[in-house]
Amino acid sequence: MDYRKILGIIFIILGLLFVIYPLYSAEAVSWIAGICLIAFGFASIIDGFSIWSMMTHVSLINILLGICAILLGLLFIYEISALSFILAYLFYLVAFVMIFIGIVGLVFGLDSISRIASVLILILGIIAVFFAAYSIAEPLYTAILVGICLIMEGITFLASDIIENNN
Repeated sequence: MDYRKILGIIFIILGLLFVIYPLYSAEAVSWIAGICLIAFGFASIIDGFSIWSMMTHVSLINILLGICAILLGLLFIYEISALSFILAYLFYLVAFVMIFIGIVGLVFGLDSISRIASVLILILGIIAVFFAAYSIAEPLYTAILVGICLIMEGITFLASDIIENNN
């Protein structure tokens, strides 16, 4: 079995789990992110103390970064909506960048194809603003959106495996 087919099946199963059980999947992702941040924080603190004598300023930055990562990790573990809240602001950031790129492409586009692409990017940016608003209003929408994206990616992997095997 090809790795694309395996990844496609795994992504589709994970996507269905995210869509069917959004609360549990959001909680699981929040816990995993929290545990990873706590582990990163401890590693950063240990790294900071290990090079203290050679580079004090870098060590201090590593220690402060580690403390911030541990605090953020604890926040993700004990408050599920924190991850969705941060993800919603990431949607806003991506949306505004896409809107800016779309407007610049419309103004400075050289041919009709680049202008059409700019319009599509602008439309996707506006859609991303709505996703951000939904993510802030209801954090479970984020889990459902991630599930839909996983299902789409799984279908893409399966389709690419089928197309490659037919050629």
